Amino acid sequence: MNSLVTGMNGTVAPVLADVLRMHQYEVTAWDRSVVSTTDPAIMEAFIDQVQPDLLLHIGMGSAEFAESLARLSFERNIPFLFTSTASVYANHQQGPHDPSVLPEADDDHGFYKRTCERLIQAVNPDAYIVRIGWQIGQVAGSNNMIDYLERHASTGPIPASKNWYPACSFLEDTAQTLYTILTTQTPGLYLANGNSTHSFFEIATALNVYHGSKWKIEEDNTIQRDDRMKDTRVTIAPISDRLSFM
Repeated sequence: MNSLVTGMNGTVAPVLADVLRMHQYEVTAWDRSVVSTTDPAIMEAFIDQVQPDLLLHIGMGSAEFAESLARLSFERNIPFLFTSTASVYANHQQGPHDPSVLPEADDDHGFYKRTCERLIQAVNPDAYIVRIGWQIGQVAGSNNMIDYLERHASTGPIPASKNWYPACSFLEDTAQTLYTILTTQTPGLYLANGNSTHSFFEIATALNVYHGSKWKIEEDNTIQRDDRMKDTRVTIAPISDRLSFM
């Protein structure tokens, strides 16, 4: 079995690739420096060459790229998954959000992801769209929460709000959940979030202990938002499985 995965230079895709290999899938990366994301003929030829059993769009790229991948997958009856984000919800939309809540974000990233979702749904009714939260890795070096903490720690105490409830989960748990949704659920929109209870201050404090208490966490309640998501169809390990909260 073969899988075609975009975003292999990013945060989520490499971890998801490990899960796919664990389930006996070969992983072929869509390298945008080699394979066009704008030429329909080249894209179609590449997909036909790889002949994937699964196509997972985890990377960025234009909204038109996402639309093309979704359409080509539908035409070939290839299960297609796109990772969206909790950032599709606007600041004024307070969670926990369920799948019935229509996102309203108009910032660049949130609007981009909303556009991708809309275009994908229009050309591929069998697509899997999974909104994920802020990912928690084990080390810095990618766009994950540990990277954020390390960068802020380099300039002083890390500001953390007790009034901000982020949607988040550990990378490994997200990757396993994406695979499970794609292989066991029916197509549609899903929300994957491992944080149902804790504020960013609590999470940052627990992560500090988890990583040897090497940072200084400072309460700063400037940010007041609730990005949490809930979806009764999705089973994802809660962050409390890895972190101890007081």
